[in-house]
Amino acid sequence: MRRALLTVVLFAAGCTATPASAPTAVSSASSAGMIGPAAACPASAAAEPLVRQAYGQGVEMWVMLFPTQPTLVAGQTLKIVVRLTGGRQVTVTADGPGQRRITPEWGPEWHGDSTFDKPGGEFGVGLDFPAAGCWTVRVVNESGSGELTLRIGDRPSASPS
Repeated sequence: MRRALLTVVLFAAGCTATPASAPTAVSSASSAGMIGPAAACPASAAAEPLVRQAYGQGVEMWVMLFPTQPTLVAGQTLKIVVRLTGGRQVTVTADGPGQRRITPEWGPEWHGDSTFDKPGGEFGVGLDFPAAGCWTVRVVNESGSGELTLRIGDRPSASPS
């Protein structure tokens, strides 16, 4: 009986429905500590919705975008306010096309009182995406990490004088 049980446990442990590296969508909170939607690239560079829930592992993360126009575009600093559970020692990066990685132009700047009513501490950062495409903003602290993927549009064309 003991040998049969061990065989079943070993067999079950080696079988998974998806490869270990395949991303999975998670709706709300789960027992594995993953919160929010998986980081998929939006179909458009529209700035709306301004408030978005990020994918979190060990943390809950929400962002509020402060765009200067109706679409998110390369070459313009985008102010992003982040609400993140866990500690205040954070690292912010964004990975994009061509294996580019950027860090904030400014921030993180921690905020006090706020009307952005989501869990966690609040800070702002300014990111200047140098190229159009999909960019994944990643915030890491000692409790885990949060990710939000944004589609960034082409730079506006300079109008002839």
